[in-house]
Amino acid sequence: MIRSPLAALAVLVAAILLVMSTGSAHAWSRFGHEVAGYLAHHDLSPEARTAVAELLGDDTLASVGSWADEVRRERPETAPLHFMNGPADVLEPSESDFNVPQGNVYSAILGYSRMVADESLPTAERVEALKFLVHFVADLHQPLHVGFLEDRGANDVPVLYRGEVINLHRYWDNEIFDGPRQRFNSREYAAVLLARFGDHERAAWAEQSNPRDWVIEARRLIFNGLYPRSREDATTADHGPIPVIDDSYAEVWLPVAERQIARTGARLAWTLNQLFETGESPFADPPIPFPPPRE
Repeated sequence: MIRSPLAALAVLVAAILLVMSTGSAHAWSRFGHEVAGYLAHHDLSPEARTAVAELLGDDTLASVGSWADEVRRERPETAPLHFMNGPADVLEPSESDFNVPQGNVYSAILGYSRMVADESLPTAERVEALKFLVHFVADLHQPLHVGFLEDRGANDVPVLYRGEVINLHRYWDNEIFDGPRQRFNSREYAAVLLARFGDHERAAWAEQSNPRDWVIEARRLIFNGLYPRSREDATTADHGPIPVIDDSYAEVWLPVAERQIARTGARLAWTLNQLFETGESPFADPPIPFPPPRE
């Protein structure tokens, strides 16, 4: 049976909504997490570089960046730790948003930082905590991982990208880097960003050392126009007009995503430098019992 273009688009929308109902997407994709890892490694102090190598062995900050996504299905208790959604009507989440009992990306950063620093723990637990920490610092800097509860961080926001209906969250996780990924591998792209964002700028980002401020900083991007507008020339049977992600959107928002990745590298490096130079977490205690019990 031959479907009209409109009917085919409606089928695509239905399919993607079914996928969206199964859970949140993974932030930044493997490519983005690798770039963040290379950036962080560049800014490690000698003490931190040695400690990271001792814990990770043949692995690196870049190679373990996506590990938390890879084990998410077998470790379901960690699924809520990849994001922290808040209300759509205020910029700053409430205390109850930060302190949800199942944990979130904010409490994960606090909790795993303490575990990495705790030399009384078995080495295997500290290695796992380090892998989680590397991942979740990056997740927090993807704006839609600290997005709106009402649309599940834009997982429920369909958009049209290159003829395919996906959701806005997925675009920000992965497709936003389509252009750079065609020209560079992750190590090369990290070098590009290091050249673009110099030592002074990265040091200034590292000085902003409160993860709560990172949440608000990322959410501010959403309030400043990250959601594209719907267009009449992209109309679906189920949802009417939907937004279109085109080159003009990427021209504005790819540089923003690049800056968020660079901030990730600077702040992850600062965190690890503090952990391994002082032997203590630079952050407050997590607001909930941590880590969450394994299911």
